Amino acid sequence: MYDIDIDKIVDYKAEYTAVIQKYKVSDHKLVGLCPFHEDKEPSFSVDLITGKWHCLAEGDGGNFVTFWARLHGIDSTKAYHEILDKYGVNPKKTAPAKNKGKELLPYSVEEYSRDKKLPEEFLKTTCRISTGRDRTGMEYLRIPYYFENGKAAAVRQRYGQKGFRWMNGSKGKICLYGEWRLPDIRKGGWVVLCEGESDAQSLWYMGIPALGIPGADMFKAQYVETLHDLKLFIHKEPDQGGETFVRKICQKLSASAFKSQVHIWTCEALGTKDPSDLYIKHGQEEAAKMIRDTLSEAQPIDLDAEITSKVLEDAPIRLREPDNWTITEDGISETPDNKPPQLICKTPIILTKRIKKMGSGEEKIEAAFKRDKKWQTVIYPRSTIFNNKAIMTLADLGCTITSENAKSVVRFLGALENENLDKLPLSISTDHLGWHPGDRFLPGIEEDIVLDLDPTQMGMASAVCQKGELKDWIAFMAPHRENLKFRFIMAAAFVPPLLKILKERNFILYNWGPSGGGKSAALYSAISAWGEPERLKISFDATKSSLERRAALFTDLPLEIDERQQADNKQDFLDKLVYMLGNGVGRARATKAGLQEIKQWRTVAMGTGEEPLTSEATRGGVKNRLIEIYGAPFEDKTRAKSVYKFVSENHGTAGLAFIRRLITMQKKDIAGAFEKMQAFVDSLSGEFSSSHVAYIAETALVDAMIDSWFFREPAEKESDKAYLKALGIYPESWTMAKTMAAEIMQQQIQNNQADTCEGAVRCIVDFITAYPMNFYREDDFHPEMRRTPCYGYVTENTGETIYYIIPSFLRKYLKDAGYGSPLEKYTYMSEIGLISTTVEKSGKIRREVQKRFEKKTSWFIEFFYSRAVSDIPEKPSQTSLLQNSTGDLPF
Repeated sequence: MYDIDIDKIVDYKAEYTAVIQKYKVSDHKLVGLCPFHEDKEPSFSVDLITGKWHCLAEGDGGNFVTFWARLHGIDSTKAYHEILDKYGVNPKKTAPAKNKGKELLPYSVEEYSRDKKLPEEFLKTTCRISTGRDRTGMEYLRIPYYFENGKAAAVRQRYGQKGFRWMNGSKGKICLYGEWRLPDIRKGGWVVLCEGESDAQSLWYMGIPALGIPGADMFKAQYVETLHDLKLFIHKEPDQGGETFVRKICQKLSASAFKSQVHIWTCEALGTKDPSDLYIKHGQEEAAKMIRDTLSEAQPIDLDAEITSKVLEDAPIRLREPDNWTITEDGISETPDNKPPQLICKTPIILTKRIKKMGSGEEKIEAAFKRDKKWQTVIYPRSTIFNNKAIMTLADLGCTITSENAKSVVRFLGALENENLDKLPLSISTDHLGWHPGDRFLPGIEEDIVLDLDPTQMGMASAVCQKGELKDWIAFMAPHRENLKFRFIMAAAFVPPLLKILKERNFILYNWGPSGGGKSAALYSAISAWGEPERLKISFDATKSSLERRAALFTDLPLEIDERQQADNKQDFLDKLVYMLGNGVGRARATKAGLQEIKQWRTVAMGTGEEPLTSEATRGGVKNRLIEIYGAPFEDKTRAKSVYKFVSENHGTAGLAFIRRLITMQKKDIAGAFEKMQAFVDSLSGEFSSSHVAYIAETALVDAMIDSWFFREPAEKESDKAYLKALGIYPESWTMAKTMAAEIMQQQIQNNQADTCEGAVRCIVDFITAYPMNFYREDDFHPEMRRTPCYGYVTENTGETIYYIIPSFLRKYLKDAGYGSPLEKYTYMSEIGLISTTVEKSGKIRREVQKRFEKKTSWFIEFFYSRAVSDIPEKPSQTSLLQNSTGDLPF
């Protein structure tokens, strides 16, 4: 019998318009009154190209064959033949019907019984199969599926030479074949799962409980609940299809948390492909005994292990291979249906992780590939991994991807992800180190956080690494901490993680002095707590943008900036740099899509140089963010030189240990100890900047921590003060930290040169001293006595020397000296009586005076020189500060 395309022979417009009343035709659509019920408003529509109809009122519809059958009250088969007869079509002359490229042939219960050696009566009664006829009149084997409750589910039509079709209406209703037998199967507590109906029928005939699955992809998650209380024996056929069948079922069982035992068994060892062939070869009793013996020896499997690929044992993650794909050490191969494998890429490439960015929710994919016998991982947006053109980026990293095979690689990765959505772990990504929500810290307490960086930053981040043993690092550093400058520098490197806890500001620690004092060695020692110093350092000659990126990456970690002299005389650049690092906020930058995310950080920037970082012209705001230490942190140059070799082999362990200890502490205890240390340091400061007090107190607190945690024996006496005991700080460590704080505070006070305004006063004094001949005296007013240029004149008044300076000259001099606008400086000088002011009629105060000069009235800066050069008050002595530091605490 044969299948005919009636769309090519039927005139749908003529057929429907002959029946439908009050119709209207527009393009290829007809609308009119439905012929199957009393219709007052048009509810019936037809597609005149396909012949399909639909009644909106009844919710019914179909093709032209169903329309003809309903119109004439006959079945579809008869309707089909009447239509062919009307149009003079002889079915015997049409092309044969096909199923997936194969010609369909008739098949009956009798033929099936002969092929499978199963009694015809058994097939009809126990298996409920029968012979049916399709709409062309062709015979087929009708295989019914029933739900466990006995209700009809679906029908599978089997034709000759293994041609299969599902009967119309089966979609969405297909269940396990033999599901209606489950009430009896449950009594035994176990069942065999096999592929196809014939194996299940043969097993039933041999007295073995079985359920059939029509194909690997037909096993649904909802079936798992049906099987939950049964021990399963899954039959695996000895081919690629058998591997896929077992893997697919195990995947669904695992995903649905199946709890009962699962066994895998095969007829291959018994010399046949499947249970049906075994039965045909050995007969009912012998085959049944062989199968039962095999089942008794089958061992339970681990579902997760079974569904995981057996290849690439050393891969970062074990995944399931998608259907029709294979990945081995030799690369990725595709296996199209009924064709041999085709190698598409010589590089094994897999997906290892899904990564979501904190805040934005943007998702990326971590991929891994094996090159030169090593697995390497990369992180890219999904739009790169799953795009035929963009995935070529992996070629630059060594993957054998070309424009020819890129599409196939993308198809493989897409199939791999779909097959392993339940296996790929989901991690949160970040673009910086340091603290993250949930008291997680990179490095050390990262848990599921992934560092997702621009490739240009990967090298920098990789310098935060561990090498050597913590005990060796401690033993090497301990003797150097006898020098209080070294001790302070080292402790400062551990301060950044506390800034968030204490809610304190960033600061810059700068050690300067003649070369050869071990400044860089001390900095290397301190930074080695976190990683490899040589790779972590950056120069003062770097651009602000690169320093900003580095600071943002190393949030909550110290920033190493070496060799200030490389910045030459760029004092304005250095001042701006200190402001930027101290403020902890980068510059807003525009992109095509809007503004970039503004970078932020918490850090202690640590630098060295042979010259001060500030000048007399440096603003007070810069100095408030800076601690400058003058002098050598090493007395012995040999000891300093030994640092470089040691830290290259021993680094990154102390910072990790510090974080792991810090994370166990209560924030309130840390804040309480800081308040005590800050009160002590404040008692030493007098009128000194409060910001410096906080910086020194933070560093002293950390010094007490690391001294107790790393450099003292645990057996030493604990403090009786609760705020120290809670942090594990020993009394000796606290006392030494106070002594160090007093030493550093003393140096800050001694080095506290005048702020910007006082510096401007000295600058004016220097200006007058440098150009005495350019200031006239009263007897110089005669034209013949004049000199050029003239900056003003000088007078003596009751023993006081007063200079009247032309404003434009002074303003230019101050600006060239780096003091910027003079308004702030003039206000300061007027307040302390160094310059005079004039009150204008409007009430505005003008910091200039009018004087008669060269027969005309001009404006001058009236500068009281004698007052400016008078002595300044004495500063506190170092002895008194040190006495305070070692005496009783004021609390």
